[in-house]
Amino acid sequence: MRNYQEIAIEDADSGFAAYLVVNSSDRELSFGGTRVDLSVTRDMVFELAENMSLKLAVHGSPVGGAKAGLRAAPDDPRLAQFLKRFAEACRELLMSTTILGKDMGAKQWMLDEIYRSLDMPQLGVVRRRRQAWSGPDRLSELDGYIGNMTGQGVFWAIEQALCGALRGARVLIQGFGAVGAGVAWHLARSGATIVGVSDRDKAVVDPDGLDLDTLLAAKDGDGLLVEHKLGGRGTRIARDELLTQRADVLVLAAGSYVVDGNVAAVIQAPVVVEGANLALMPGARTALHARSIRVVPDVVANSASAALVGHQIASGNTLSPRSLWTQIEANIKRSTDAVERAARQLDVDSKTAFRRVMEAS
Repeated sequence: MRNYQEIAIEDADSGFAAYLVVNSSDRELSFGGTRVDLSVTRDMVFELAENMSLKLAVHGSPVGGAKAGLRAAPDDPRLAQFLKRFAEACRELLMSTTILGKDMGAKQWMLDEIYRSLDMPQLGVVRRRRQAWSGPDRLSELDGYIGNMTGQGVFWAIEQALCGALRGARVLIQGFGAVGAGVAWHLARSGATIVGVSDRDKAVVDPDGLDLDTLLAAKDGDGLLVEHKLGGRGTRIARDELLTQRADVLVLAAGSYVVDGNVAAVIQAPVVVEGANLALMPGARTALHARSIRVVPDVVANSASAALVGHQIASGNTLSPRSLWTQIEANIKRSTDAVERAARQLDVDSKTAFRRVMEAS
């Protein structure tokens, strides 16, 4: 049974709120991302922390799961002040057991501000617990840490769901931030065709395929596609209309709680891969299962970066990156198939199937 720890800051005057939830506080070390967004709630952070533990379970649970969330706009001029306040409130946990990385809305300078306030490096907790630690100070400097690594895991899940038949596969991507763009990069290299992408405001589709280099050049720092940089490629449609388009795969990479049962009812792709944490609401999972649409859940598809960081933290940064990535790929592909088998055999949605698989392992 997991032991939970929570720290909450809620300031009605400023509108600022922040939460840190450690889902597995019985573990020596815990790790999770930091979300900075106006949508952050206490319940969301609890669910994200549990999700982190489930993702790590796919890869042997090398460390415990955790999550932090700050209810603030990433461009709020008071954010540095909020980050310092959060760091001070969480000082005991952050200096003893829990390591924070980036999640939606968080930039490296924000993490640096938190750890500067604590007067310790991001991996200072590991250094204190591993006397022989000779590793780096930052997560991004761990051996094996690569660009687009969350997208890499989503790509492996797609590859497995399609039985390797990626060349010519038609893919829609909801959300073109770090995860969505990273998935697109891996897919394009494999010969898949990106037939539509969406951002916060709109979608762009082309049945003949969108050029990846053009899409990447048109993307700004917030994951928005600057239309005049698309060079006239594609047709603009309403953002949510993307999900009604026909394709072989739909990747959900836009954020949490963005697809409910009503939206799920109009999805046309036979395979849905949850690249963002908690992209599907429970009603959506039920609706997709009822329509026999295959779903690869977030706890499988979105687990690659958590696995890399978790294992290197637990090992003292001693694992071979090549061997570790080989094992991560195998875990994601095995779990992709195991969840689908359990969903069919037990007649349950993908997330419930995942939990049943973990319980049986």
